[in-house]
Amino acid sequence: MTTESDGLPGPDVAAIQSALTAGDGSGSLGGWLFYDFRGLDPISLSILRFPPDKIATRRWFYFVPASGPPSRICHRIEADALDHLPGRTHLYSGWKELAAHLASILRGAGRVAMQYSPGNAIPYVSRVDAGTFEMVSACGVQVVTSADLVQTFEAVMTDDQVATHQEAARMLREAVDLTFNEVRRRVTAGAPTTEHDIQLFLMDLFASRGFVADHPPIVAVNQHAGQPHYAPSASSSSPIRRGDLILIDIWAKKKIHGAGYADITWTAMVDSRVPARHREIFKIVCAARDAAARFVQEAIAAGRPVKGWEVDDAARQVIAASGYGDQFTHRTGHNLGYEVHGNGAHLDHLETIDERRIIPRTAFTIEPGIYLPEFGIRSEINLYVAGREAVI
Repeated sequence: MTTESDGLPGPDVAAIQSALTAGDGSGSLGGWLFYDFRGLDPISLSILRFPPDKIATRRWFYFVPASGPPSRICHRIEADALDHLPGRTHLYSGWKELAAHLASILRGAGRVAMQYSPGNAIPYVSRVDAGTFEMVSACGVQVVTSADLVQTFEAVMTDDQVATHQEAARMLREAVDLTFNEVRRRVTAGAPTTEHDIQLFLMDLFASRGFVADHPPIVAVNQHAGQPHYAPSASSSSPIRRGDLILIDIWAKKKIHGAGYADITWTAMVDSRVPARHREIFKIVCAARDAAARFVQEAIAAGRPVKGWEVDDAARQVIAASGYGDQFTHRTGHNLGYEVHGNGAHLDHLETIDERRIIPRTAFTIEPGIYLPEFGIRSEINLYVAGREAVI
């Protein structure tokens, strides 16, 4: 059974079809197949602007072909699940009917993009389960990754997002000085203070300026700074004293819909001098950070394609050459967008192999680190690709 519906305003289907026609570097695509079951694929929900109050407890598919009208497949008890999207609806009750509709809408499509990553190389995009992959492949199409398509529609910033990203970056930079000044004030005055106290100070600072974050910031001293994702709490927090190294990793966005995140990390010594060992590690980390930024800037200026894994290599080689390769235990950076860990290319050749291209109008962090048992140092900046320029 099929029905017709104009639906409500949804995604820009024409833009999706234009991207499909442009191809993925290995030829044009026959279409993009979106699928979800109980929130398994938040990327589909985001790109298709799925209403948050819509009930969807059964499997649905939405196919955007390279040309022609899209198709919707919904269960009969939730026939209106995709009514906000343009296209023709095919309703099913049983699995055989679902399979028949799927084969029908995919007939002759050839290469079809889905939220899938070969070998799970990019797990951030790999949302389609093996069984669904098999079901779609049985329809006679080749399933290919939608990784670059996803970042085109999820990571590319609007002018407003760029403006809010830059506003967040300015606020965070101001927060660095205010925080370190507050630490100095408290320590100089002999006022007991902890990592958690300074975390609360930062959260209050963000709120007073109209900014929010998905998690509280990282405030870590000494050995805790050697744990990249250490999180202080009211029940587990170290005191901050003169002679300590302190690391703050802070990220935030304006408290408005669709705002862009910024995310930076700074370190300091709670003292009038920096020990030689700390200074040595800091110098290496900064050299790795700058090598990665320079690699991106030179490639973008020359119009040369650059992939996430290549930037990771540029930073990692500096740290490895200094003898600390094993102490750099995470990727070099991640995409920034309306989420702090966005759906665009990450700078990663360690945890994953991110072969996505860094594309215009996207932002990302560069944050190499060296983590030792007694302390850790990370330095994090943000880059935004604006045409033929990558701006720190």
